[in-house]
Amino acid sequence: MLKIPLNLPVIMRKTIFAILLLFASASTNAQNDTIVAHSPGRFQFSISYVSSLIYPGLSTGTEYLIRTNDFSIRKNDGNYRYISKSRLAEVSVNWYHHTGFHDNLYLTVEYVMRRTRKSGLITEFAAGPGFSRTFLGGTTYKVNDNGDVSIIKHAGYNYALVTAGGGFGFDFSSKVKRPYSLIARLNMIAMFPYNSTVYIRPVLEVGFHANPFLWNK
Repeated sequence: MLKIPLNLPVIMRKTIFAILLLFASASTNAQNDTIVAHSPGRFQFSISYVSSLIYPGLSTGTEYLIRTNDFSIRKNDGNYRYISKSRLAEVSVNWYHHTGFHDNLYLTVEYVMRRTRKSGLITEFAAGPGFSRTFLGGTTYKVNDNGDVSIIKHAGYNYALVTAGGGFGFDFSSKVKRPYSLIARLNMIAMFPYNSTVYIRPVLEVGFHANPFLWNK
């Protein structure tokens, strides 16, 4: 059983709980039949505004479609609800600026589970590993054994990280036949080792996903 540490701030515990709840709902289906299984191989690109708490940033990346299955789910009233379930691999380069502390540049590779309803509503869960490089704010000095002082350029630290998050959005291809979507996601990134501990930070992402090769089709 997964336990959420009680010493985390309340907002972090609630965020982790919400992500786990979204993951559980994304993994559950009942009374459904597969209609179509789409072939893999489609790429699309993304650009997003990210914010770590109140600190602004930017994210850009690409998604690769692994597979998509379309399902019909029979509701209690006898009608059917149509849902598309996609599995994607996403590679992103992300950055945010924490004034007076550091700039964090990090690469993530995530496995994305996405559900899209016929109306265009999207819900998704994503998780994966990554690598972070921080650059300290201000000037960093180094003193050698002789007492000589020098400036360290691009001072910072390297971290391994794990990210997990959930979100929702809207796929415009179902309504206006345009190959793009808007997605908002709340991620939790854990960087380690961070002073012999794990540094956990929530990151809000609001992004635009598009396939430019299908734009005029």
